[in-house]
Amino acid sequence: MHGFADSSELRKIFVCMLAVLFLLGLSCGGENNQPESSSSEQNDDHADVCTLIVADSIGVELGDSNYVFGAIKEVDIGPGGDIFVLDWIKCAIFRYSPDGEFVQRIGGPGSGPGEISMPGFFEVLDDGSICVVAANGWQRYDSAGESVSTQPDEGRRIRYMNSADSNFIIGASVEVEWRDDQMQITKSICRFDSQRPDSTIVDYHQMQYHIETAEMNEFMRAVVRVDLFPMLFAAGDGFVCIASDPVEESEILILHEDGSAANTLMLPYRAVQKTEDEIAEEKRFIEAFFHHSTGYTNRVDWISLPNHPMIANLGVDSLNRIWVQRGFEQDPTFDLYDISGEHLMTAVLPGRDDTAHWKFNISRGGILAVPEDPESYYSVYMIHFDL
Repeated sequence: MHGFADSSELRKIFVCMLAVLFLLGLSCGGENNQPESSSSEQNDDHADVCTLIVADSIGVELGDSNYVFGAIKEVDIGPGGDIFVLDWIKCAIFRYSPDGEFVQRIGGPGSGPGEISMPGFFEVLDDGSICVVAANGWQRYDSAGESVSTQPDEGRRIRYMNSADSNFIIGASVEVEWRDDQMQITKSICRFDSQRPDSTIVDYHQMQYHIETAEMNEFMRAVVRVDLFPMLFAAGDGFVCIASDPVEESEILILHEDGSAANTLMLPYRAVQKTEDEIAEEKRFIEAFFHHSTGYTNRVDWISLPNHPMIANLGVDSLNRIWVQRGFEQDPTFDLYDISGEHLMTAVLPGRDDTAHWKFNISRGGILAVPEDPESYYSVYMIHFDL
């Protein structure tokens, strides 16, 4: 084990780690393995249970380069139903029809106007325009995929984005301060002007984390634990829903667009312990991440939290229903609520053994899923439902 000689060395390591975490967009990797037994009984409401279906997919291992993905960073559905895929390796956005046919490639690697360097996050707005956060700034494209502007990223960097409007974006920002050799990380969910990403209009919610700059293992575990478990949020028509601590709390805050409180959903979830195999797999995943992505050669002894996350994901559909993915189920399971807190129904994607690491995108356009750690090649799964 090695300690730090001084705070300047610590800062260098932390900056490197933040860069890696930004590029990879690591959210809950390794933490979403599912328990062997279902916990459907945790929701006491006797609502209908509906079945989700994988209707089709986009992506091939070999062949047409428009269908071979390097690494899928994020996906979204546009106002007309077209599917958009942000490829981190190819530094481009791929556009497909609702049936999965290739339509257009937007952007490309580079640092010039309309080009994308190391893309982080993106969002398709209601008017079909596209916002991209990348290392070379804030990229804007119109609904035809033509470059509109490139702006330097000078304000509060947006890490994840969601929108129910063409003029505003709901995003997460991270700020780091150093005080007496202690790191303070502030995570905020904010409303940004889509034309001026450095302009914060409303601060909806904040969480602060204090990390002692002590021994290397303790420091790195603390930093990564903060980044592995972000606040979850989604935007609906006139409201924002936030799970500020989705790992250990089953609480969702519902706020009006102006930031005033609308409601609080207290979900009837209970903690579900991880199995020994799940803890071992998580430990392998995290330690491999350090070794291959940060260049830190010494062993990082990861200590897992004992329970599965309460909430794995949030989304809002075209009917303003809030989708809450349970973090402890074997099959992807979602509880649907209205903003008053009424439990409307439960939706389940059953019968597959490959969904443990699927990341779901739930929006007014529909549902997409992407494996975060595919065994062979990246695909986008189109999920259909009749609710």
